[in-house]
Amino acid sequence: MEWLTTNSQMHNAFAPLGSQRGKNYVVNEECQNTLEEILNKLSLEDRTLHTFRRTIGFSQVIKKDLLPLLINVKEDRKIIGTTIRILSNLTTPVECLLPIDVMSKTDAGRNTILELRWLLESCKETFLDPRTTRCVVNHIKEVVSKSENWTSSDVETLNDSLTLLRNILHIPVTRLSTSGATHQNQILWNLFAQNIDKVLIDLMSDHLKGEWRLTVVQLIALLYKDQHVPTLEKLLQQWFEASVLSESSEDNESNTSPPERGSGDSSSMITSDPTSDSSDNSGTDRNNETEFKGQKTVHNSTKKVQNVRKQSSKHGNQQTKKQEPSDIKSQKGDGVSKGKTEDNKMECGSSENSDCGYGTQVENQESVSSTSSNDGRNRGTKPIHHKPSNKTHKNRYTNGKPSLTPQEKEELKRKKLIRRCRTNVVNMKALLHHTPTDEDISHLLKEFTVDFLLKGYGSLVSDLREQLMFNVQAQSFIDSSHFFWLITYFLKFAVLLELDLQHISSVLTFDVVSFITYEGVALCEQFELSKLQSEFDMTPCLRKIHLVVTAIRELVQTINAYKKIKHLNKEDKANLSKIQRQMSATEDLRCLFVLLLRQFNPNIHSKQYLQDVIVTNHLLLSFIESCHSPNTAALLQTHMQQFVAVDMMTQYGILLEGFEENGQYVNDCIFTMMHHVAGDLEHVSALFQPNILKIFSRIWETDFELCDDWIDLVEYVIHKFINIPRGLPLLSEKQDSIDNRGPVTHAHGWSQEDCDNLYWYYVQSANNSDPVGDVVNLYSKNGVTNKTRIGVIEQLLKQDVITGNQYNDLMKKEPLSVTSIQPTQHAEHSTQSKDEVEILRDHLIKDGKINFITWIQKVLLETCNAKLNIKKNRNECLTEPLPYYCAL
Repeated sequence: MEWLTTNSQMHNAFAPLGSQRGKNYVVNEECQNTLEEILNKLSLEDRTLHTFRRTIGFSQVIKKDLLPLLINVKEDRKIIGTTIRILSNLTTPVECLLPIDVMSKTDAGRNTILELRWLLESCKETFLDPRTTRCVVNHIKEVVSKSENWTSSDVETLNDSLTLLRNILHIPVTRLSTSGATHQNQILWNLFAQNIDKVLIDLMSDHLKGEWRLTVVQLIALLYKDQHVPTLEKLLQQWFEASVLSESSEDNESNTSPPERGSGDSSSMITSDPTSDSSDNSGTDRNNETEFKGQKTVHNSTKKVQNVRKQSSKHGNQQTKKQEPSDIKSQKGDGVSKGKTEDNKMECGSSENSDCGYGTQVENQESVSSTSSNDGRNRGTKPIHHKPSNKTHKNRYTNGKPSLTPQEKEELKRKKLIRRCRTNVVNMKALLHHTPTDEDISHLLKEFTVDFLLKGYGSLVSDLREQLMFNVQAQSFIDSSHFFWLITYFLKFAVLLELDLQHISSVLTFDVVSFITYEGVALCEQFELSKLQSEFDMTPCLRKIHLVVTAIRELVQTINAYKKIKHLNKEDKANLSKIQRQMSATEDLRCLFVLLLRQFNPNIHSKQYLQDVIVTNHLLLSFIESCHSPNTAALLQTHMQQFVAVDMMTQYGILLEGFEENGQYVNDCIFTMMHHVAGDLEHVSALFQPNILKIFSRIWETDFELCDDWIDLVEYVIHKFINIPRGLPLLSEKQDSIDNRGPVTHAHGWSQEDCDNLYWYYVQSANNSDPVGDVVNLYSKNGVTNKTRIGVIEQLLKQDVITGNQYNDLMKKEPLSVTSIQPTQHAEHSTQSKDEVEILRDHLIKDGKINFITWIQKVLLETCNAKLNIKKNRNECLTEPLPYYCAL
């Protein structure tokens, strides 16, 4: 602590900013210069100990000097902008300032991390004051209002303001505030009360584009942090049901009573009407509420309605109690979409948390979705599969209210969404001294989700993809996981709300699918490289790959769901069919899942990740199969040959180990592939693996309930295995699936030991005038006398010790008499030098891998095609994702 007490210059750095004189705050004349000096010191501070930053924390400068300045200065935008930039710098996450793993190994490092985290926590506490966030939000509004005359400083201060809000929400604080709410909830409540939702949607509009949209994506991700998908799905479903109820009540004057308020409602906020359109409400209450003490009055222009918490009279007031996602999952008839209903609604699987970090993976009984990591439910029950319920839902419109046909309900919902889309004001306000709960925040985000999907989602996804593709600075500023998350998290809500296709048409494009495929392959390559470095943290890479899988799954499910909508026009249907044909013809997309399955390592990857890969692969193949193209059958038949490998079936066997907990749909995905391998492709021996046979025996012995086709498959495999002659190798058919490894004894007398010694001999002789001769002499000294100069040079190239150019240089120095040891060798190794490509080609032919040469030729032709057509419209000339994005 000596550095803190001895450096008086740091203590006095903030003195000239300003002071409170009575009721007025007076800004010092040198305030701007002082702020710039502070900013300069932050940029030049020690990058290891961050002494200046820690001094600011202990001196409570943020609370005593910076925030009073931010709150009280109204007119000087330059001072406000500089203050926001300093606060944005001071709230930078610790992991962005220091290498946590390295610093944690020393006492000084641990102390530095502890003090910087304390600084962030204290900073978040100071931002509980609603005046602080109001100043930042108002500053953003002022900048946005003059968007047509922006200067470079306006763009910088806008980005700094968004970054500050992002950093504040990112700070992890678990303690409760003095009001009893968590810090995160209170700050979110304040932000929504100050119309941060409208600000974000304005920033996502088409006429406002810039690098700050990357920060907007991160800010939105933090808004939804810890928000479970099933909770929002349930609230959106209730919102839709209330919309139909409200419209039905307005159309029938016999019953105009509002929905009954559930008892025990912990949320007293004024939220928007389920229609969010005051034009269709006969009466409008204008509530003038004081948001916070000392703040101006806000006007709520929408009707004050009760939050619809009740499912039906059967559930009564039980639904007002906060529920965890697992509780929501287990309830029956709670209004959450769980597959096909009488109303022919689109399929949309509910989701729960996964190890992916954004809460999206779940196994749904009828919709095509993968399972959650929450495997504890339904254990200890009889090992049978749940069947989709055939019970019809009770009519909600009783007590004199007329029933609506499914078509009428769909039409009413569409009208509500159209009205909501045309509404310019997002109606969410805070009440006086309200203590927000998790349920309150979920309701706020429910409202924001609807407006976000209607007014900003499509343009944000499209613009973010362009930023990641062409902006190198953006690629270093934000990783692609946010892009994948936007697709994974929000597409299911679009399906649930049955949005018009125009709102997500920029997401359901082949360009998006192609970009995700390219990123997936690039991440697979990154994963392989990271395995070679033991100190490399593979967690971010694994999370991104998982998000790639879930994003592709959501895209396929969304396209399938929208194809079932009856009210789509011909143009929309044609576009969906076109996307399906393009995806079906994309080989890179199909082969991505083959690569992911081959890379799966149970010691590194989670079992849920494997489940998501297998389920999504099944969805994709079914999606391709449903495409009405003339060559679809042949294409799938060729592609399926890649799954007959033993190592591929091993991965399916790993997932089948939990057949009792998997659920019907996951088991169907596994058995469908095994059925094709053993039946259509006639490679039943690929299933003759101890693990798979053991599982089949358990299924047989426990009489686990499966459909007849899968029972027949189990019996067939067991019967075939029992009756196979024991003299034959069981896996002889697919030895090619195992890695090709060179023989222990190599051609021309090169043993394994000789090959191992070659590298070390060459390293010792590389700087000599005749390295090849020295290597031969070293072999002779160790009793190996059959080595020739040409043989040494060839082995150096074969083991990648030298390059093709080095090989040519060494061969040029060899005399003709030496190279003509044998007539065949003379013909093969003439004095004319060969280029590197020709040498490598010859080695592939020698090793019997001529099919690799054909594959390389194909890839090169595709790359040339991508180069030639790079400026053409991709809809006119379809190119594979990998060569296309490599050619950019």
